[in-house]
Amino acid sequence: MDSEKVFWFCIGGMMSVLAVLILQQSKQLESRNAYQQGVIESQRQWLEYEKGERW
Repeated sequence: MDSEKVFWFCIGGMMSVLAVLILQQSKQLESRNAYQQGVIESQRQWLEYEKGERW
């Protein structure tokens, strides 16, 4: 293996590692957003319920 092949091999390895990391990050973000959405939804329902009780 000459040095150029080794160089490109390293670049490819780093790219694939980065791609995997980015995918994992976006999955975590999606689940966190879904969780926040659920929390917001339940808070909204709770407020609606509170208003209904008061009036």
